[in-house]
Amino acid sequence: MRPKRSGRFRALLAGGLALALVGAAGWFLFARPKNVAPQYYVTRPRGSVTFNKNIAPIVFENCGGCHRPGEAGPFNLLTYVDVSKRAKQIAEVTKSRLMPPWLPEDGHEEFLDKRRLSVEQIGLINQWAAEGAPEGNAADLPPLPKWTEGWQLGPPDLVVTMPESYSLPADGVDVYRNFIIPVPTTEKRFVWAVELRPSSKAVHHAFIRIDPTRESRRLDEKDPGPGFGGMTKPPTADTPAGHFLGWQPGRGPARAPDGLAWTLPAGADVVLLMHMQPRGKREMIRPSIGFYFTETPPTNTPTKISIFTYDIDIPAGATNYTIEQTFSLPVDVDLLSILPHCHYLGRRLEGFAMMPDQSRKTLLVIPDWDFNWQSDYRYEKPVYLPKGTQVGLRFSYDNSTNNVRNPNQPPTRVKYGLQTTNEMGELHLQILAHHPEEQPQLEEALNQYALKDIVTLNQHRLRENRNDTEALVEIAKAKLMLGDAANAVRLLQRLLAGQPGNTEAHYTLGIALMDRSNYREAEAQFLETLTLDPENYRARNNAGICSLRLGKLDDAAAHFQEALRLHPGDTIAEANLRLAVQARRGQSGK
Repeated sequence: MRPKRSGRFRALLAGGLALALVGAAGWFLFARPKNVAPQYYVTRPRGSVTFNKNIAPIVFENCGGCHRPGEAGPFNLLTYVDVSKRAKQIAEVTKSRLMPPWLPEDGHEEFLDKRRLSVEQIGLINQWAAEGAPEGNAADLPPLPKWTEGWQLGPPDLVVTMPESYSLPADGVDVYRNFIIPVPTTEKRFVWAVELRPSSKAVHHAFIRIDPTRESRRLDEKDPGPGFGGMTKPPTADTPAGHFLGWQPGRGPARAPDGLAWTLPAGADVVLLMHMQPRGKREMIRPSIGFYFTETPPTNTPTKISIFTYDIDIPAGATNYTIEQTFSLPVDVDLLSILPHCHYLGRRLEGFAMMPDQSRKTLLVIPDWDFNWQSDYRYEKPVYLPKGTQVGLRFSYDNSTNNVRNPNQPPTRVKYGLQTTNEMGELHLQILAHHPEEQPQLEEALNQYALKDIVTLNQHRLRENRNDTEALVEIAKAKLMLGDAANAVRLLQRLLAGQPGNTEAHYTLGIALMDRSNYREAEAQFLETLTLDPENYRARNNAGICSLRLGKLDDAAAHFQEALRLHPGDTIAEANLRLAVQARRGQSGK
């Protein structure tokens, strides 16, 4: 059972503070990373710290951006009345560094856009609150900042809005749902920034993905209401290569580094995965997305290392369950950004690099993970990592009653899984080859790593459920892409012997047989796929390829025409149809 969201704020405050008042000397000592000098706040003369002179500048600069009308904060912090009635609460959440929301520990590689108060600022807030939150002299009050209203980078070049609103219930469990937003572009565009306006404070976080096909629309059509449920992405929808396009409260536009704009295909769909939390009243959710284009093509394309581990099995009561996983860099790289991920039991998260000389570089430390404020982090300067470096994650989990964020009370055994009552362990690194000519080598190595990871994940699924046929098909797909077509064929034939109605297995077997130039049997598999799923344009196109290879030119042309009817604008089917027509003309001309 998940903790009630209304009690989350109080529960987090109960989890301990990162700051302690020490002795009668009146100074504060903060917990700090190793090799970082201690920092102290020296108490000011009593009554000298006021809202207008000392606190307003801190709150306006660091809190008002979110805590104002139309933004993500649940209440306003723009006036003395706003702030003073919450003085004690503000003191507590700043002491614990719950607010402003910024999870990484200082003292390691520096990040851009850091949201962290100084020791001096936190000390002033705590002294002010402890002394009764005096207002002070009105002449000392600074003017409110001139925040950018609405779109943070100015009017976007293109704004797309969800075609219809989604009605979020007033109560119940969290909702994870994928929404499809068509993008009315007739040519590819280069995107240097994108911003999400969620339309409701019920949105906890969101991920932006791009689908150049119509597959996500098909899933939407099969699910009543706007969008379709689930936490897993459609296979045809993904974030642009090497980019992180996530949103959470307080997050500004997602901007690409210089020279690394990404391509938005013509006529693509946005697939917006949103995590929403009921807030006691029914709400209509209808987000908008703003795109900022550039005419300058990217000079390079980043890629991502995604490090996962699936052997997570946390006993009830465990206070320091630890996992570790690494990947060896095949070339010299520059690390641009980092994104860690786990669920509510996560406690201490570390990303590290074990260098070829066995020295250890800390890439990121989050000493007190909070699922509610997960984000990606861009480095102030690219971090150079030489070939042979082992990059990895080391995460610890607390599955005891000491963890106030534990969704299970009393604690229960927790294993790997997608639901937030399960656990995960992921680290994603945005990188570029340090030597541009090695970028293809890097991408090929990462592709092979990702395919092997798919096999590992689905072998784990089979250990959990030996009847998981979807996992078997995914293993066969990965083995096929790894060049092991023979093994893929054997797996799929064995599966179909027991489940002849498995559409995806027939389709994948057709691909595997076509890979081995067995076009006659491959054609039969694609035709069986179409019997089970008549609107499968991919199977229709591949049946056409088999017919073309077998010299059945009329059948081939008919298949490609049908594929185009099912999936208008499919450039592959268009090219194949031209080949079939040309071949038919050549045949008739003999």
